[in-house]
Amino acid sequence: MKERERLIRYIQNFEKLEKVEDRSAEEWTERPNPVVRYQLYMDYLAALLKVMRNKYNEEYVWGNKKLSDLE
Repeated sequence: MKERERLIRYIQNFEKLEKVEDRSAEEWTERPNPVVRYQLYMDYLAALLKVMRNKYNEEYVWGNKKLSDLE
């Protein structure tokens, strides 16, 4: 869940900066650049959500665990 939140924060921050066309940050000189990272993080998030969905079904829907037991 923490990794999901980290990815979402990066994606949202990138989108916010892209809307105002702010490319002044130093990370624009790094490779891979933020556009590539944005695309990769969206792919990673999609894959992560599939894993999380399957795990949730196995352990919480069909199993005996509860989300309230986490942290």
